[in-house]
Amino acid sequence: FSIFSIALNQLNGQITLTNSSFPVLGDTLKYASDNNPPASINPFTPPGGNQIWDFSALHADNTQTIVFRAPGSGQHAGDFTNANLAVLSNGTEAYYKTTNTAFQLLGYAGPDPVKLGIQSVVKFLPPQTERRAPTNFFDINNSSNNLILTFPTTQPPLDSIFSGSPLNVDSLRIRIYSSRTEVVDAWGYCLIPGGGYQVLRQKRTEYKITNMDVFLNIGGINMWVDLTTLIGGSTGLGSLLGTDTIITYHFLSDMAKEEIAVMELNQDQNGVRLAQFKNLVALSNLEPFADENRLSLNVFPNPASEWVQVDCPDFPQDGYTLVLFDGFGHVVESQSHSGLSQGPLRLGMERFSQGMYEFVLLDGKGKLIGSKRFLVLRH
Repeated sequence: FSIFSIALNQLNGQITLTNSSFPVLGDTLKYASDNNPPASINPFTPPGGNQIWDFSALHADNTQTIVFRAPGSGQHAGDFTNANLAVLSNGTEAYYKTTNTAFQLLGYAGPDPVKLGIQSVVKFLPPQTERRAPTNFFDINNSSNNLILTFPTTQPPLDSIFSGSPLNVDSLRIRIYSSRTEVVDAWGYCLIPGGGYQVLRQKRTEYKITNMDVFLNIGGINMWVDLTTLIGGSTGLGSLLGTDTIITYHFLSDMAKEEIAVMELNQDQNGVRLAQFKNLVALSNLEPFADENRLSLNVFPNPASEWVQVDCPDFPQDGYTLVLFDGFGHVVESQSHSGLSQGPLRLGMERFSQGMYEFVLLDGKGKLIGSKRFLVLRH
């Protein structure tokens, strides 16, 4: 608690996001997801500044790489003539448009939005804005869009679904209305596995209303009939229809194209159901140490500003190497010492940028035997 209190006092002013954080052609974004986040993960602190959100306990259950390509690389580019970016992944083609002030999702080609198993071309009207520039603390944005898809019941799998119906169903229509409110209500420092970033926190509340209609001839009159209330229920197709509220917290940095973290709340809105975070490079080339053989490193002060001192109660007698990694897993400092050097080591921080770092202690044979993370913060 005392370390975090010091950090809160040392954090400087909030950042502004510009369009330099928008994806461009050729960018590769890397994410990891934790499907069962620890209960300690808390993105919904009160609004305000000078905060630290510690998500370093998240675990990467899945990883995802998003590559932004030219629209012409997709088979459905002709349906999205305004697009200047495309993402092709797992049979789905998503098309985007970037301007000086917005990064927008125009739509996608792939499975239908209510999971009937129909391949569709989905266009958002108007386009769905994913990021804005500039973005500042206290920004509030409201948006909405409509999505209408109509399918003849003669196409699979609808032909089998309606084959036994006593009614002459000509078409099926899906209507989705989304209303989104985005509030940049906090700023501070966000820690994720492998690093940390100065961020703005954006709370996104989305209300989604999904309806389904069928086109019938009743008594010689053609009409659309709303099936939403007739199907009902919390299972099967009924679970996909009706009104849904989705609350997510987005942690955005001007130093990364990825969103640093995205936390989706559970249905009761008192915990995190799913966590996605920027996938940083891990120290995978180092041989891990057994917990019982791990040496304790002491780092002071933590957070550091001008200098940091690292000490170990029992440095290896046969010599050792102390390696400093930045938040991206890059080596920024390495010092080798004989077994005679047992005192604390002091290192100036002037040339290092603000962020998360990690000291790693290697024995004389290069085996990893200890580590300690710390923050560098600027006044």
